[in-house]
Amino acid sequence: MFDSTKGVLLVAPSLSNSSCWINGKGWPSTFPAPLDIVRAFFVFALSMAIVFGNLVLICVLNNRRYIKYIENQPRYLLTSLALNDLFTGILIAPVALLPALYKCWPYGEIFCQIQALLRGAVSQQSAIILVCMAIDRYLYLLHPNTYHKHSSKKGCMLVISITWILSVSLFATMVLPRSGYYFNSTGLMACDVFHSRVAFRILSCCAYYFPTTMALMYCYGSGFHVSKTRKQCNPEPPRPNGVPVCAKTSRGDHEIVQVQAPVRVHCVSTSRTMAAMSLGFIVMVTPATIQEVVAACTGCKVPPTLDFIVTWLALSNSFWNPFLYWLLNSHFRRISNELVQFYMCCRRPKSFANYEKPTGCCSFSFDIRCPSLDYGRSRSNLSLDEGNFNKICNSRRPEL
Repeated sequence: MFDSTKGVLLVAPSLSNSSCWINGKGWPSTFPAPLDIVRAFFVFALSMAIVFGNLVLICVLNNRRYIKYIENQPRYLLTSLALNDLFTGILIAPVALLPALYKCWPYGEIFCQIQALLRGAVSQQSAIILVCMAIDRYLYLLHPNTYHKHSSKKGCMLVISITWILSVSLFATMVLPRSGYYFNSTGLMACDVFHSRVAFRILSCCAYYFPTTMALMYCYGSGFHVSKTRKQCNPEPPRPNGVPVCAKTSRGDHEIVQVQAPVRVHCVSTSRTMAAMSLGFIVMVTPATIQEVVAACTGCKVPPTLDFIVTWLALSNSFWNPFLYWLLNSHFRRISNELVQFYMCCRRPKSFANYEKPTGCCSFSFDIRCPSLDYGRSRSNLSLDEGNFNKICNSRRPEL
C-alpha cells in the first residue's frame, strides 16, 4: 500500500475488505484477544478523559468568576482549542472502540469518509489555533500598548472562523474522492486520510509539524526573553500615572527613560500556561511525525503495537491541554475544583465564616451570618442596629 517508488500512484485499499459485514455475514464470531481488550479500554478511558477535561475547561474559561483573570482574546482562542479537543473526544476517539476489539470497520463507507475528514480538519485546526495563541502572546509580551489598542472580539472570531473554513476545505478536497480515505487498522483504529503519492504524505506531515513547531518556539522564546529583560530594566515601582521608569546610574546621575507599561501578573501566568500547552503539543506529536516520515521514505511497514502507541500518544494531546492548564494555573484550579464539587458532588464551598447548610441537595437558599453579631439577642433588638450592620460585619466598632 505504501510503495516508495517515484512516480507511482498509490491506491487506497478497498473498505469492503475491512468491513465487519463481509459477504453478508454478521459480527466476527471470535472473541477479542486480551491485547485487543486492553486497547479498547485505553481508547474508552482516553475518550472519557478528553471529554471531561475539555468540558471543565470550557465552562471555567467562560465563567464570570474567572473572566477577570484572563484577557478576551486568549480566552476565545483557548475556548476554540478546547472545542477542537472536545470534538476529538466525541467524534474521533470513541469511533475506534469497536474496531479495536474486532479489527474491522462496522460503520459503513459514508461514515468512514466523514470521520477521515474530521480527523484531518480538527488536527490541522488545533495546530493553527496553537500558532494563533503564540502570536497573540508574542504581541502581548512585546507590544502591550499596541496589542490592547488593536485587539477585539470580532477580529479574533473572524480569524477562528477563517481557519476553520480553510482546514475543512483543504481536507474536503483530499477526502471527498473515493481514493482519499482508508481504514487504518493498526494505528488510529479508524478511517484516516490517504495520500496517493509518497511525496504528498511526507509534505502533509512536514507542513503540519515543522511550521507549527518553529512558530511556537520563536514566539514564546522571544516573548519571555523580552519580558525577563523588561523586569531587569524596571527595578523601581511605576509612577502614579502607570508609566514605569528605568534608572541607569552614570557618574552619580540618574537617567530616567520611559518604557512601555508592564504586563499584568495574571496575564504572564496565562502566557506561561499556554506555552506549556504548546510544549506538550510538540512532545506528543514528534514521535508520530518521525514515524510517518521514516515509514514513507523507507517504504517499510510499522509494527502494529508501535503504530498504535505513537498514534494515540499524539491524540492524547487533547487530554493534556486541559490538564496542563489546570495544573499550572492556580486561579483556574481553584474555581474548577469549586464548580466540580458544587455541580457534581452537591457541595457548596465555604466562602463565609458561618452559614446555614441548605436543606436540599444543591439548594441555593442559605443564610449568611456575621461572626461578630450576638446571636442571643432578639430580632427586635437586632433591628435597632440595622444601620450599623455593615460596620459590624467589616469589623468596625458600632456607633451606639
